[in-house]
Amino acid sequence: MEKEKRRILLIGDSLFTDSLVQLLADVENIELIGTAVSPTFAITAVAKAVPHIIIIANASENTETNLQPLLAMFPAILIIHADLNQDYVQIITSRRVSARRTDLLAAIQELSIRD
Repeated sequence: MEKEKRRILLIGDSLFTDSLVQLLADVENIELIGTAVSPTFAITAVAKAVPHIIIIANASENTETNLQPLLAMFPAILIIHADLNQDYVQIITSRRVSARRTDLLAAIQELSIRD
């Protein structure tokens, strides 16, 4: 049984974005469905193609503010922020799950505190 391809939309306008396009093109279970220069320009493409994942490449410092319309309109789509200058990727989601009071307390206890 063949795995469903992950449909990915890439947002960015840098050489890093171009490198990601080349990288993703060679991966068997990934279908790059399009690119956009900014989250604002991506809204139409997302509505039309409904990707599983959006990758933001080298976004500005106010990335989360720029993503609010996408998160509000498409809460089930996973967003990955990748920055060439960082050694991590940030996963951004707006998924809602049912929760109880005890779940909230457990989540608070599990969070690590930053110094």
